Amino acid sequence: MAYSYFSNNDFFQSIEDSFNNHSIENNLNVTLSINYFSMLNSTQNRQDLFSSIDYLLQRKSNKYDLYIFDSFFLKELYPHFIDLKEYLDNEYIDYYNNETIKYNYIYNDKWIGLPLFIKFMVLYSNDFYLNKYNKEIPKTWDQLIETAQYIMEQERIENKNSHLYGYNGLFSDIKEGTISSINSISQFIYSCRDDKNSTVYPYIKSKITKNAFNKIKEIKEKVSMDELFKLSEHQTDTLLNEKNILLFAAFWNSELPNDNGLYNETLLPGLEEGISGSTLLGYNIGISKYIDDDKRNASIEVLKYFIDKEFQKEIIIKKFHKHSAIMDLYKEEVCSILDCEIVNNLQFPIRPMEVNNYNEFEYQHKYLEHFYEFLYGNKNVDTVVNDIEDITKFYYMDLDKDNIFGIVVFSVINIFVIIVFASFIFSLFPQFKQYYAMFDLPMWINYIGASMFVIYSVLTRFGEPTRFKCHIFILMVLTGYTMLYVPSLSFVIVHYPKWNNKYMEWIKNNEKKFSYLSYVIEALFMLLSAINPSFEPVRVYVESSKNYYQCEIDRKNIFGFILLVIEIVFHVVLFMTLVIFMILEWAIKPLRPYMKSMLYLLTLDGVAFFSIFLLEMISHGNYYIESLCPFTVLLMFIMKHIYLYIVSVWFEISTKKKAKEEEMVNDLLKFNNDGATTDMISGNIPNTDNTTNVETINNVSMVSDDTKKATYNMSQTTNVTYI
Repeated sequence: MAYSYFSNNDFFQSIEDSFNNHSIENNLNVTLSINYFSMLNSTQNRQDLFSSIDYLLQRKSNKYDLYIFDSFFLKELYPHFIDLKEYLDNEYIDYYNNETIKYNYIYNDKWIGLPLFIKFMVLYSNDFYLNKYNKEIPKTWDQLIETAQYIMEQERIENKNSHLYGYNGLFSDIKEGTISSINSISQFIYSCRDDKNSTVYPYIKSKITKNAFNKIKEIKEKVSMDELFKLSEHQTDTLLNEKNILLFAAFWNSELPNDNGLYNETLLPGLEEGISGSTLLGYNIGISKYIDDDKRNASIEVLKYFIDKEFQKEIIIKKFHKHSAIMDLYKEEVCSILDCEIVNNLQFPIRPMEVNNYNEFEYQHKYLEHFYEFLYGNKNVDTVVNDIEDITKFYYMDLDKDNIFGIVVFSVINIFVIIVFASFIFSLFPQFKQYYAMFDLPMWINYIGASMFVIYSVLTRFGEPTRFKCHIFILMVLTGYTMLYVPSLSFVIVHYPKWNNKYMEWIKNNEKKFSYLSYVIEALFMLLSAINPSFEPVRVYVESSKNYYQCEIDRKNIFGFILLVIEIVFHVVLFMTLVIFMILEWAIKPLRPYMKSMLYLLTLDGVAFFSIFLLEMISHGNYYIESLCPFTVLLMFIMKHIYLYIVSVWFEISTKKKAKEEEMVNDLLKFNNDGATTDMISGNIPNTDNTTNVETINNVSMVSDDTKKATYNMSQTTNVTYI
């Protein structure tokens, strides 16, 4: 089964007859029949044919033994073809083992097919107009613009109705033009690189790519027009057979008739002289893996005949003037037929093959949609390259200089850490030590350790996700809260008078061992999750937005799933036990303020965890919401910390300060009252403004009353610190 965009009826019929004659002469007992499709005998285009081939191969059809396919579809079709390296002699492999072109038929280190012939893009230059105005073939894009502008201006002076244009572009916006369009873009970007010896394809957001996009648009606007740039390959082929329409064109080599005589084929220009870029495609022959041994052996005989040096030289090159992928053939005899200078100086861009969840056509369509918004629309180049990158890029937070979101999140995390440590440092100062009296050093160590687990759990979302990172995030959060809950749990158990079984007695007598036991269990959970994580990162594709990763439970991993259930049950039991004991001890009046504070804080924790669940439910399709989900617990945690260890301490300091001021006012008031009485008894009343004296005394009395009230209210409030 074979397909060619341009009519090659004579070619395929000729090679079929050639092999069948060879088979008869050598008694191979193999007959070749080529079922050939082109635009002339079929309504199918490249995409349709690919779909037809893919449909047959997906069904493991044995209708065809060999397929001649465009190397553009190598990635999609490779699972269905045998690895030719396992069936061919080294002699044939060596013919085609060329580093610059073998990416067109090798994928995942498998030789999927070998090219019957290859083609590449060149610059077609109109000899008539170049000779008429004594201009040379351009070697840079700026030279092409300058030459085209000059000739077009002169022609319009000569003939106002001239329809001569400078460049075709081959950036078709129709479905059939996808392959040629994406190859035109690819080679143009490659031609704008800084160094001829550089073989690395420019990154989509690089300065090289942006310069290339801008130069394409400049060419269109100065020496061409939208309608001409949008022409398909078939329409361009028609124009190239006319003398007075195109000055220059990027097009596939050897597609024009040999006797055309209108255009000269040369290397495509570059941004700098000596730098170029030409896309290479091959018509690969692959052998289906779904046929029986007899047919496979017969197909190998056919393939060996077509890829042999003699056939490539005599039939492909000499008879049909097509190019072979055997580079050793381009010597004196062949160079009298083909332009070896072009072949030997071609600079092929190695097109990136990995496009993740898309097949080639889906990806190229999305790419072109964004590119055309720049080329034919008003979008700026920076927006477009970002949109193109977003097609296949998966976002996650990191500390790369371009990832502002990740840097901000990381900075906020460390600010939270500073707040926690600042509270501990303040507690060491003599003037503040009394406000942290119930915290000894072991309790601070426990609290800081718990804080580090909760706060730095968000760091597991930095970098590309892994199974372990997904699992350890949950464990870090739960471990942090376990370190907070367990001391409180042992406290309420110790102070509950009604239960006196051996387990409660053991906890009462071994509070620290109880805490250490829970920490050992947490460490065991972490170790097991590192060995067998129960989560896996899943790629989430978002149309017209940022793709991202999401951690999902791997239900196929039975051990990991059971481990996760045990972890969750363990922490839920701890939490519920604490709540039950708090309810039971509510009636104990001395403990009620502590229980009240604890219930408030536990409620806030519950709200935080529920918020995570809610955000996970609505985060599909939004990278930022997904990334900030862990922040809900962290934010609630740090708000509690600020309230308990900063605000409440500040409030207590302020209250004591007010009480001291009130005491001073009362002393002053008492002193004034005693002095006034003495004066009245002695009859020595000062000659002062009575109104002023009364007003001052009233104001002092008013401040005293308010301060007393505040002090009284504060004295009725028990300040409990939550551990």
